[in-house]
Amino acid sequence: MFIIKLGDNDMAKTTKGFFKMEMLLLKIISEGDCYGYQIVQTLDKISNGTIHIAEGTMYPILYRLLDEGLISDEKRLVGKRQTRIYYHIEEKGIVHMQKLYEEYLTMINSIERIMENKYESE
Repeated sequence: MFIIKLGDNDMAKTTKGFFKMEMLLLKIISEGDCYGYQIVQTLDKISNGTIHIAEGTMYPILYRLLDEGLISDEKRLVGKRQTRIYYHIEEKGIVHMQKLYEEYLTMINSIERIMENKYESE
């Protein structure tokens, strides 16, 4: 689950059937290798605080993407003792992200047609 902010309202939403959060995570990772907290902050910043994902929601998605070979991870030493896990998108992940984006655009176009009465009455 993630949070979408619309005006003064915070709405917890799931993405099933509309778009998948993995599409956004893959997009952020495709811009450059990054670690978990950095992904959360980037999503929040780019969406102007409209979309926020909890780390407890994000990591299971990242682990699934790892298992599917869509991304890879690498431990990097930062400082003397601290390590961070950086995520990197694989070619297979780019293809998958583009497919998800095309599906999302199809859904958005369909919704727009319905909302603007761009359909023929029977």
